[in-house]
Amino acid sequence: MKKSIVVAVLALGLVSCKKFLAEQSQSDVIPKTTKDFGEILYTNGYPDNHSLMQPYIALMSDDIQCYNGVAVADQQITITANAGAFQWQPNFIDVCARAGSPDKANFNSWTTYYQLILGTNIALQYLDKSNGSAAEKAMYKGEAFTLRAFYHFMLVNLYAKPYNDSTTTPDQSPGVPLKLNADLTDKLPVRNSVKEVYAQITSDLDSGIYYLGLNKTDQKLFRVSHVAAHLLASRVYLYMEQWNKVIENADYVLSYHPQLMDLSKWGDPDAFDKPIVGIGNVETLWYYGSMTEQAPTGAGVYTVSHDLANNYEPNDLRTSIYFGPVPDVWKPWFSADFVDFKNSGNTTPNASGQINMGSSWRSSEAYLNRAEAYIQLYKTKGDGTAAQKALNSLNTLRAKRFDPSSFTPWAIRPAAEMLQMCRDERRRELFFEGTHRWMDLRRYGMPAIKHLYQPSIGMTQVFTLQKHDPQYTIPIPNDVLQRNLALTQNPQLGSLRQPD
Repeated sequence: MKKSIVVAVLALGLVSCKKFLAEQSQSDVIPKTTKDFGEILYTNGYPDNHSLMQPYIALMSDDIQCYNGVAVADQQITITANAGAFQWQPNFIDVCARAGSPDKANFNSWTTYYQLILGTNIALQYLDKSNGSAAEKAMYKGEAFTLRAFYHFMLVNLYAKPYNDSTTTPDQSPGVPLKLNADLTDKLPVRNSVKEVYAQITSDLDSGIYYLGLNKTDQKLFRVSHVAAHLLASRVYLYMEQWNKVIENADYVLSYHPQLMDLSKWGDPDAFDKPIVGIGNVETLWYYGSMTEQAPTGAGVYTVSHDLANNYEPNDLRTSIYFGPVPDVWKPWFSADFVDFKNSGNTTPNASGQINMGSSWRSSEAYLNRAEAYIQLYKTKGDGTAAQKALNSLNTLRAKRFDPSSFTPWAIRPAAEMLQMCRDERRRELFFEGTHRWMDLRRYGMPAIKHLYQPSIGMTQVFTLQKHDPQYTIPIPNDVLQRNLALTQNPQLGSLRQPD
């Protein structure tokens, strides 16, 4: 069933879900079988390679820097179009729209994620009565529950304060509305608390893990599996600071999928033939979305920051495979000092059928999640065994990121130092993937960070996102607020942010 028909009819409220499914169409088959609803789930509940989820987040963390130079002198729009997001302006969607950003239509993550949630709810609401095997129904229900958990998780981490926010508690903090069925109603949804949203996320994950674990089929990497569901669970519990559950779920992931890319055997660092983000990487558990997710308007001028590059050790192979300095021969076309290899932007399958995607879940995250949880147990309980287990995870990952002749395993250090080492390693490994760095900064206590903005050649302005700045929480889009008067806007700065 075509996404355009389902989303337009249901999201706009033209007819009820049940009525739509009962009516005959000359261009679409009426969904009756389990496979029909599996197709509805895939076309309406999964992001495709044109889906942009939250491209503006790529412009907000400390991994990004603005570069200006002769190479972009005739393309000033690439500097100014998305400056509002880069500067953390309170109404950056409107600021970017006025500046002519062609990405402004993709800055409404609220609508994007709720449309995907609708696709999962259609499947969950009608799968049980469809014609098909129990195994098929379990597989699709498992996918739908896991995806719905993921989408609510993303929404609450974009539009609400972190679960561990020091200024409030999850039960007192406004979250996002929970949408748990495909029925249309005149009742305007209100914001559930952050605690309520996380409770639903973990409940959905329990269901997803249960159903996907019934058969443990060898699914394609473009659909979530039982292993991917456990990886998401390890991430969710990391944000909730439930360390033992992080370890339990990360252990499950690595028992099935311990593979790591050996960069010392990489060879020619061609990100298209051997994509880091995509099906060609042995670490990949699930890949989805568009390559332009990490490269909104301004690609080539908004890219790897010196702050990120300086975080690597000199012999770290990621500095030539994940990104690298711009070669001299490219200088006439690139003003940036670094080029991102991780997201090549090519979505055409190569000779082996591999394709680069915008985001992926990788086994490397499981090592990092588990290491951080063990360090927190070491920090809070003085558990030396936990410290060693954390090092085992970190050293296993890091050994694949260096030439064996230059790799030195880490040894146990004080807990606070080990925690910072783990966080730095997480940054080095996961930069420009999904929203990891931005959301990590939020759960680290929302520290102050700076952006160097170059509106013209030779001119640099410094913008500061203050510690616990209100713009660490994304404003709900104005058109959403206009349609639903029951929603309350997040606290925002009262005026435009000015350079220091």
